[in-house]
Amino acid sequence: MENGVGDIVVDSISELHKLQKVARQRDKAVSVSLRIKPGIDAHTHDFIRTGQIDSKFGIDLSSGEAMEAVKLASSMDHVVLKGLHCHIGSQIFEKEPFIHAAEVMLTLLMEVKETLGTELEFLNLGGGFGIHYTEQDDALPYEEYMGAVSEVIHRECKAKGLSTPKIYIEPGRSIVGEAGITLYTVGSIREIPNVRNYVMIDGGMFENPRYALYQSDYTCLIANKASAPTEYTATIAGKCCESGDLIQEHTAIQTPEEEDILAVLSTGAYNYSMASNYNRNPRPPCVMVSQGKSRVIIQGETYEDLLRNDI
Repeated sequence: MENGVGDIVVDSISELHKLQKVARQRDKAVSVSLRIKPGIDAHTHDFIRTGQIDSKFGIDLSSGEAMEAVKLASSMDHVVLKGLHCHIGSQIFEKEPFIHAAEVMLTLLMEVKETLGTELEFLNLGGGFGIHYTEQDDALPYEEYMGAVSEVIHRECKAKGLSTPKIYIEPGRSIVGEAGITLYTVGSIREIPNVRNYVMIDGGMFENPRYALYQSDYTCLIANKASAPTEYTATIAGKCCESGDLIQEHTAIQTPEEEDILAVLSTGAYNYSMASNYNRNPRPPCVMVSQGKSRVIIQGETYEDLLRNDI
């Protein structure tokens, strides 16, 4: 609010009351949009679904809570309701959930118009576009999502007699996800007959917790043998003191040896941002590579960094 943020997305009615209180104390009017749960169950992992009724995010549509929040925001003297927001999940490969979300949210915009006699300025349909983590991922190009959503918005607005709102989309991981690669050094290799082959690396769940959290698929390869056939089935295991510290299980890679460089592809999003110092491990550096030149953009942590705040 102090920095003039253009729009604050409000996640609950209690947050709306807090915002009104803070705005009144500062004698400011703050623009808001309301994050709505549209009740759409996108086809993705349970942990990254966010639009269904049973979600910790957002204001519920089906119970009438959404209209209650709209009326409350409209009655506040230091809050200006400008739009609606929804986000149905992440790593979604189908157009249909986005189309359905647009239809549901436009119906709510129409209800707002009929109830309050006002048309909101914009509709934020969130993001969740899937990317290629493996060859099986059938990621759609932006224009297929956008074209389908644009078509339904124009059609529904015309049918309902609504002015077409400004539409916001949040491309999220799809901007940077496939641009990132994480490199590890292979340590010991432990082959357990008739069970599995562990390929140990010098990283793990502290800098990529996504497999431990929700079994995210990745493509792995031995970078210094990338042209060799992928004939070795490996479970990539990290160095944390956890049996669940895995990056992938039963994945096909080139035959590994100690000191090889193992690459995990499509780690440009939700890796460094989710990294931690789990087991007191320092986070690794990030290096930007472009046109044959490289530069460090985030320095790697040292053990001194980990101890800096100890008293």
